[in-house]
Parts: sequence; C-alpha cells; structure tokens
Amino acid sequence: MTAPVLEATNIGMVLGIGAVRFKALDAVNLALGGGELTLLMGPSGSGKTTLLSILGCMLTPSSGTVRVHGNSTAGKKPEELAKLRRDQIGFVFQSYHLFPTLTAVDNVRIAVDIRGDSSEQSTKMATAMLAVVGLSNKAEAFPRELSGGEQQRVAIARAIVSDPSVILADEPTAALDAENGHAVMSVLAQIARNPARGVLVVTHDPRIVEFADRIISIEDGRIIGDRRTVRSKIIALKA
Repeated sequence: MTAPVLEATNIGMVLGIGAVRFKALDAVNLALGGGELTLLMGPSGSGKTTLLSILGCMLTPSSGTVRVHGNSTAGKKPEELAKLRRDQIGFVFQSYHLFPTLTAVDNVRIAVDIRGDSSEQSTKMATAMLAVVGLSNKAEAFPRELSGGEQQRVAIARAIVSDPSVILADEPTAALDAENGHAVMSVLAQIARNPARGVLVVTHDPRIVEFADRIISIEDGRIIGDRRTVRSKIIALKA
C-alpha cells in the first residue's frame, strides 16, 4: 500500500471562548489515498468545513497532526504553510472565486504566475488544463460569459494546473443544477484517477454519491462512518 497523499491523526479543534467554547472536532483520523475520490458528508454544523480548513493548512488544529504528501504541518511558519498549500494542494470552492475581469485562461494562469514561471510557460499550462476540463473553446471568455458549471470547471483547471497531490473541494455542486453538477463531478472523478492525487469533496448533495470511491461520514465533530462504494469495487476488479 502506498503512503497516503493526505493524513490527519487525532485532530481536535476547540472554537470560541468562555460560555460559547465548544469542541468542533474530536479525535478525527483520516487518510486520503491517491487515485480515489472521497466524499466527506454530514449535516450542517458537523465539522466538515472546519476539518477541510485544517486539511488545507488554512487553520491550525488545537491538537493532532496533519501530513500533506508526507510533510507534517506541525511547527511550520505561515510562509512555510503557504508554500505547502501552493505546491501540494488545489482548492475548489462553491462560489468559484474567479476574477471577473480576467478571461478563463488568465484565471487559470494566475495560479502558475505566483510561482514565478514565465508567461509563455504559464499560458501553455493553463491552456492544457482548460482542455482537460473540456473548455478549450472558452479560453478567452470572461466569467460572466460562462455558465455556473463552466465557471466551476475553470476553477477546477486552476486547482490542478500546478499538479498538486491533493484536491480539496468545498460544496462544488451546491450552486449548480443537476446537469452542471454532473458535469463538474465527472471532471473531478476523472482527475481522481491519477494514482498520485487524491480528491476530497465536502458535500451534503446526495446527487453526487455515484461518483465516489469512498464516503466518510462526520457528525458532531467525529467520524462515524467510512465505507468503500460499489464504484470503487468495480474499479478494483477492472485494474
């Protein structure tokens, strides 16, 4: 068995102070393998978003450790965590987070430009990623000229352009209709076939369960279920 691309061990998180102090996460253990799409599901207030923020190195847990591609986040300075996020983690958000004054290709390019690559190289990489998500013909379109599903696919292209080992998606289909949600999840499922990359999707959308290789359930800050799906078993048989 290969090492997980993302691993959380005994994660605890306490939020608030005084009378409003509460335990948002309690002894959470999670390992994300490469080559699979995992859903993290649970009711509102269950700790999904807090856990995603910790896994994405945007929030420091009260206890426990996180390893991203074998690198522990413990004791890292803010600039070191920023580099780890930039190099190893791609983010996809519910609201797309595209720059309205930039074209699709430039919205993807910006994730490469911050690494200091040449303009020519970053444009080639961005163009290639738009092809991966099926938007080669929309490279020069602005976000206002794209549907919600197309905007989300641009966001996915931006998330994968630096070839991260982990993709974290926070409710990527919540603002989409069934057709566009299906298209977005099809792209994420294809990206997750890379054995060097794991995809974790936080969702409460039952329509996308069919795309999962694995479903983790969380409630009241604790993992209460972790199961492989029929899809993952079929893929294993074909391998």
